[in-house]
Amino acid sequence: MTPFTKIPKQVEEVLEEVMDKFNGTASRRNFLKGSGLLVVSLSTAAMVPEGAIAAAGAQTAGTAGPYPDPDYKQLDSWIVIRDDNTATFYVGKTDCGQGTGTAFRQMMSDELDIAYNKTTCIMGSTDITVDQGGSGGSDAIQTDGWPMRRVAAEARRVLLDMASKRFGVPVEQLTVSEGVISVKADPSRKVTYGELIGGKRFNVTLTGNNIDATTGVARVKPVQELKMVGQSPQRYDIPAKVDGSLRWAGDVRLPGMVHARNVKPPFAGAKLINIDESSVKGIPGFIRVVSKGNYVAVVCEREEQAIAASRQLKVNWEKPATAPFPSSEDLFKYMRSATPTSSARPNVVGNPDEALAGAAKVIEAEYDVPFQGHTAISPAHAMADPSNGQMTIYSNDMKSYGMRTGVAQFLEMPRDRVRVVWMEGPQGYGRTAADDAGFEAAFLAREIGRPVRMQWMRHEETAWDTKGPAFTFKIRGGLDAQGNLVALDYNAQSADYNHLGYNEPDTVLIAQLMGKRRATPAPGSAATPGEMYVIPNRLMAAQVVSMPLVWETPLRTGNLRDPNGPQSTFASESFIDELAAAAKADPAEFR
Repeated sequence: MTPFTKIPKQVEEVLEEVMDKFNGTASRRNFLKGSGLLVVSLSTAAMVPEGAIAAAGAQTAGTAGPYPDPDYKQLDSWIVIRDDNTATFYVGKTDCGQGTGTAFRQMMSDELDIAYNKTTCIMGSTDITVDQGGSGGSDAIQTDGWPMRRVAAEARRVLLDMASKRFGVPVEQLTVSEGVISVKADPSRKVTYGELIGGKRFNVTLTGNNIDATTGVARVKPVQELKMVGQSPQRYDIPAKVDGSLRWAGDVRLPGMVHARNVKPPFAGAKLINIDESSVKGIPGFIRVVSKGNYVAVVCEREEQAIAASRQLKVNWEKPATAPFPSSEDLFKYMRSATPTSSARPNVVGNPDEALAGAAKVIEAEYDVPFQGHTAISPAHAMADPSNGQMTIYSNDMKSYGMRTGVAQFLEMPRDRVRVVWMEGPQGYGRTAADDAGFEAAFLAREIGRPVRMQWMRHEETAWDTKGPAFTFKIRGGLDAQGNLVALDYNAQSADYNHLGYNEPDTVLIAQLMGKRRATPAPGSAATPGEMYVIPNRLMAAQVVSMPLVWETPLRTGNLRDPNGPQSTFASESFIDELAAAAKADPAEFR
């Protein structure tokens, strides 16, 4: 867990205890109730007695699971205030390194009117935070920040109402600063947030047709009244990243935990014939070889034993009859000649053919962009705990809520018996191998019946992580006698057939290797550039092509940061430079 900085030591100790509780099976609401903190409200909280809520964590198999969804329409699902006048914000996002956790604290502390250094933020753990989808689309502040601000403003309104009743004066005669409400006419009459509600529930229902629309009665502050927003406080996540004390999911240790490594096919499209388990039975700590379809993994008591077993295990594989994909040298030739699996409707403006035919000068160029790996700073990893009929996955997957749903479907478990505890880690900005490692850890944990730590090896990550699709481009441009661009013909091919989504139970790598797959692969896409140049005649066309091997291939394509954007922008802007050179014009002025 990221150390919390610049907050009272007792608050840090409480939060560390919260995270320690994640290692067990206690629900957040039972833990919070037992420790005197506010309880998370669930969707049925307003309809059941307090005692029924408190008893929810004692559920057993055959009843509702221990991890129901926190209700985003309950204020208690977002904010906890303690009697020591500190606050914790629970949000459904994940921080891939941009510092959004710090930004959320700034926005919410401003609206709540509490000191920034008296707050903490917990993100992405599916059983104790509302589902805002995790990270994606670069919209954390502009979209997801709004409901965070509104619920914090509503909490401030409720606390002012409580103080008004306590002092017997109208709210208008009160002022609040850093979590302390006082009477304007007599500042000696004051009360802290913690004194008003520490250890109690807000019991306030919010409104909104969806989580982005969540709101209370209060309005957010005008920007002129914000104090922390626009400042640059020390990011709480940086020190631990610098000194190496940051805990990733791979650092979690539980009693009885074992270690696993995959044994990937030595060539794409291979079929498993047989496994000689006797080749690794002599390794100290060896537990089991787990295999299903073409998926193979070894499980041992210690990590170095699992690594040795994965290298020593004798597996007989059968090569495919045809090549799974062309060689690197022939990739773009293959893509240009392949029959498209789908084609976007061309975007046509004016009459580009006629304009090109009448142009004073026609420029042509071809561009190629290879597959791009994520190649994260560290290989994918996860840890899964199957104890007591539930499944907890510790992962840095940026879409932890999707992982929860996907793993539940993959294992055919009730969704309310699966949770994902999000922790910071190396993968981010797209569909990474973190998805795959989480599913693998969960599957192996269920098979073994013990907590399993799964980590990919570096060579495995480089070869088998999801790739940004390869592109080929052919572009023609026509200049008139004055060097003006009068026509553009843009044509692109993308090797993006069977584009992977996030945490899909029928496309993650373990599912593919096991033979579980959807009937129809995803069509993929081939983007046209997002520029806004005014060109009187243009044709923009793009097609998707497929590699010969669609499933069980290292060339799995998926989102990588701005999906398709870098490739199409590289080709388009490079061609604009070539047109400017042909027109003997400055590239910036030409644009």
